[in-house]
Amino acid sequence: MGLYIGIDGGGTHSTAVAAWPDGRVAAVTEGLGLNYHNVGVEPVRLRLEEMVKTLEAQAEAPVEKICVGMSALDGPADEATLALFTAGTLSPSALDLQSDAYAALMGFTQGEPGMIVICGTGSMLLLVDEKGNQHVSGGWGYLLNDAGSGYTLAREALLRVIDAAEGTGPSTPLTALALDYFGVSYPRAIIDRVYAPDFTPDQMAGFAPCVIAQAEQGEPGALDILSHNMERLARQAARLFLKAPAARRVGLYGGIFAHSALARGIFQKILAGLWPQAEICDLQYPPELGAIIHLMRRAGTLNEASLRLLKKTYEEVKP
Repeated sequence: MGLYIGIDGGGTHSTAVAAWPDGRVAAVTEGLGLNYHNVGVEPVRLRLEEMVKTLEAQAEAPVEKICVGMSALDGPADEATLALFTAGTLSPSALDLQSDAYAALMGFTQGEPGMIVICGTGSMLLLVDEKGNQHVSGGWGYLLNDAGSGYTLAREALLRVIDAAEGTGPSTPLTALALDYFGVSYPRAIIDRVYAPDFTPDQMAGFAPCVIAQAEQGEPGALDILSHNMERLARQAARLFLKAPAARRVGLYGGIFAHSALARGIFQKILAGLWPQAEICDLQYPPELGAIIHLMRRAGTLNEASLRLLKKTYEEVKP
């Protein structure tokens, strides 16, 4: 049999791993982002083909199956979407396009029922039930509804700054932090920064660590922003669990959870009150390996021995 390739296709960066069906990692490579909403289908197709070609050359073996966790998807790709990426050298029978959330979830649960709550620049929840069906909550994007995301935390903090500047709310230390972060000398000058043509959601989300730091110091406004956002996420998670009551495991993923014990703690406490059966679990395998776990599970080669081999050899091969 040929190689299994798992790819974590982020918005700006991708990691691809080739492994044999028994779990032995053969090669690792990296590439640019795979969000076709940002750069278009054709560039993403060519990037995928290049990563696969590189892995085949490094491993000196052909590819059998490819699973890509794509940041542009919130579920398995339909036939029309799959066709867009198999117009070149990739075979429709080999390519399996999933969401990046699904690939990350496989790294937490190894294919068992469970949920992942992603909280980075954006936010999204994904539940896989006992039959392997996927259920999504959130992920509406920064303009609509990404509770708990870096973008949302930053935007809500700026609303506090605006209220303080307008005299309709109390003064806040977030004002000085915002002026410093956006490189301006007075609040209304933030308008020019936020509405500049080259201003991106990532730049807005970059202010979130300042908000979290204030919350961790007990500043009331920042703590309120973080708390009510974590409550919104926890309520989404509890509601999603209704679709698979037997599921227990919850993985927390993304920069907000990774860098804020307070955010994790607030979320976990509220979720425990809403859904006591939930169990917060740790990430065992990164998303690129989660994509391979998905392929191994479908092929019937996933077991404890193959999982151990996958983790061990990935540590040996990756840069």
